[in-house]
Amino acid sequence: MNITQLQYLLDVGELGSFTGAAKKNLMTVPAISISISQLETELGVSLFSRSRKGVIPTLEGKKVIQHAVSILKSVEKMKDEISILKETVYGNITIATIPGMVPKIIDTTLEFQKNFPHVNVQMAEAPSSDVIIGVKKGQADIGFLSAAASNQDPALTWTSVMKDEARLVINKNSRLRFFESINGEEIKNETFVLYNDPLIKSIAGNLFLKENTNRVALTTNNAEAIYQMVIKSNAITIATEYIVDSLPFHIKSEIITIPLNKINSIPNFLWRITRKDEELSGVIETFTHQLLTQLLHKDSQ
Repeated sequence: MNITQLQYLLDVGELGSFTGAAKKNLMTVPAISISISQLETELGVSLFSRSRKGVIPTLEGKKVIQHAVSILKSVEKMKDEISILKETVYGNITIATIPGMVPKIIDTTLEFQKNFPHVNVQMAEAPSSDVIIGVKKGQADIGFLSAAASNQDPALTWTSVMKDEARLVINKNSRLRFFESINGEEIKNETFVLYNDPLIKSIAGNLFLKENTNRVALTTNNAEAIYQMVIKSNAITIATEYIVDSLPFHIKSEIITIPLNKINSIPNFLWRITRKDEELSGVIETFTHQLLTQLLHKDSQ
């Protein structure tokens, strides 16, 4: 069932003729007839009775037409309201986010600007700890980060977006590429480069053996530097699943990931955070809805 079918239904009912409805919509009579037949099949009822005087809505047809009128009016109202919003909405949206969310925020912003050209979107890329600070201090309206459910700051509202498992990231030619899972023994004496984030440091601490024979050669907030060291120096890093999936092709084609869920037993999630008891503006809610729709659509593919 779609809006076009409902419009054809309404036209046939008002004009009492498939021919009249076809002329009004610049369609052929068979096309209108097929559309109505498909609607009847979907609903499991006959919508019109045919006679020499034309077509007359059945009892079920009258009920469906009543709903169709209401639906089409709602659609027109929605279009009018959106048209007004396009012309009048101004404002700012400030987002603090971990690196993995950056591509999706950019994509959402490009689409959002088509309907809200006067809304300015500002984005700051930061580790999870700084994302939390930015939202708490009012420097950002919303934040996105990966964290365990047990690490939530009570001053914020935490909305789970999706589960975000930790992964070991290695060079595609690494000797570790043949392992299906990893424990501390397999990575003994390996060199690591880590993103400067509490979650990543916590996972690394659980992964390294008590003897701490692993060397952390670099800790940085520069994601590009980390993956270049993995590719060029055969170093190892740790990242969550969503961050790995969002990497550009020229990096993803040179790396392999191995799940760490057996070692990191506490599940991690991708979260949206906002200040508690503070209502977001309509334009921020609209942007957030579009962004989360993109994220969940990607996750379901």
